Amino acid sequence: MNGQNVYMDIAARCGGSAKIGVAGEEGSAGKFNAALAEAAGGEGCHVTFCDGLDGCAAAIAVDDVNAAALERRGLPFVVAEEGEVTPSSLERLMRSLILAFPLSSVDVIIPSWVRSLPADNSAVSELMARVRACAARVNTMADCSVFDDMMADSVNWQEEVECDVFPDSGRVVVRAKIKDGAFFNMLSETAGEPISDESSLMSFVVSAAEARKNYGKVKDALECARVTGYGIVQPSDDDLSLEKPSVVRQGSNVGVKLKASAPSYHIIKIDVNGEVSPIMGGAAQSEGMVNDIMNGFENDPQSMWNTNLFGKSLRAMVQEGLAGKVNCMHDDTRAKMRKAITRMVNEGKGGVICILL
Repeated sequence: MNGQNVYMDIAARCGGSAKIGVAGEEGSAGKFNAALAEAAGGEGCHVTFCDGLDGCAAAIAVDDVNAAALERRGLPFVVAEEGEVTPSSLERLMRSLILAFPLSSVDVIIPSWVRSLPADNSAVSELMARVRACAARVNTMADCSVFDDMMADSVNWQEEVECDVFPDSGRVVVRAKIKDGAFFNMLSETAGEPISDESSLMSFVVSAAEARKNYGKVKDALECARVTGYGIVQPSDDDLSLEKPSVVRQGSNVGVKLKASAPSYHIIKIDVNGEVSPIMGGAAQSEGMVNDIMNGFENDPQSMWNTNLFGKSLRAMVQEGLAGKVNCMHDDTRAKMRKAITRMVNEGKGGVICILL
């Protein structure tokens, strides 16, 4: 337990000063105040004891009967041992009392690279499940010992957990350490391919950097196509092809013609419409199934599309129909469209007449 002085910790937990009620015989609080004055060495500790419970943040019960009454009220309390109240016994009592206060927060400290992993990662999901399970069993500061065994038999995390308790704020800091070798396991899980050592990691980084570089060229065009329906990848210097200069004569004037070419990619968004109308038999036979499908769409559309008919889901049937339409354009038609767009771009002509046969 952190904190230099248990009395100051209790005062801080109560907002700067603590009023502690003594549930027992009238005048019992005087004994505790006398022991407190001696224990505090004459210095103010912002803690006072009083008879009764009005306005008190915590309480001390002098017997089990009063303890039962305090429990019903929901106040943090401890039961005082029988006998004379001394500075040493009062300090032990106050240490027990501050542990009876409710827990205010739990901070879980993990390696910085783990915080970059997605929530569905195996290490992250296991950590969150174990933290939730322990948190459900914690009500007061005294219950914080459950975090010591939080990582028992863990797949990804070391069983040893460091737990620091701050009674003055009701805060608990749990430091979890991941197992040796888990770094490469998490890399493999995230990357979708095995990464077992530094060599395979470097190979993956090089390929990922190349993929990111190439994606950067088309990223804006893809976003533009998503929003407006048409996106253009501008020519880059790397793709620029310079032709041999040629001399141009116009009368007595002489000039030089410089020509260059570079590929430009045009991305078009096409809204493909697909439908499926499976024949399920006569009206009497299929009426119940049709009603189930319609009701499923109203209640849970995503689940309805997973309905199985003839060995395939409705989603798979529709996807097959969409794929068939996307691939139905012949190669010669694609070549003609490419040729037409090429002329429009290079000749600056925007008039188009399209005849579908």
